[in-house]
Amino acid sequence: MVDPQNFIDRLLESENLTDYLEDEDAQYLIDWGVARLKEGLQNMEDPQAAGDYSTRLMGFLRTLNQLAGNLADLEPDGLTQLVERYQAAFAKPSAMDPAGYPKVIASLVEMPPRQAIEYLLTWLESSQDSSQEGGLTLVED
Repeated sequence: MVDPQNFIDRLLESENLTDYLEDEDAQYLIDWGVARLKEGLQNMEDPQAAGDYSTRLMGFLRTLNQLAGNLADLEPDGLTQLVERYQAAFAKPSAMDPAGYPKVIASLVEMPPRQAIEYLLTWLESSQDSSQEGGLTLVED
């Protein structure tokens, strides 16, 4: 069994995973990433596979950090890259329709970073079994 602590330490030491976010938002993203890392490494025995998974997850976190920290500059290409990194990290196919990206972007530009992170994570996860345009139905508070 792979010891997850080495990979967790590597994630925690990577400053560029949260450099576009304020402390509270950065901590939320790190906590989410550590939880996914622990889940993903839970039954892994091959250190190379664990390293590959950790690298892919960190790439996804880096992209999410950049998007959430620069929402005013968000473009469809940024969402495409996020979806690709999500698929690589979690080996999940996506039913994302790029035609829905402008609607997602329009929703995101008005959000604070933490809310945008939560929205994007929900949007990505819901794409696994959603045929709705954009992959997510917004719930009003």
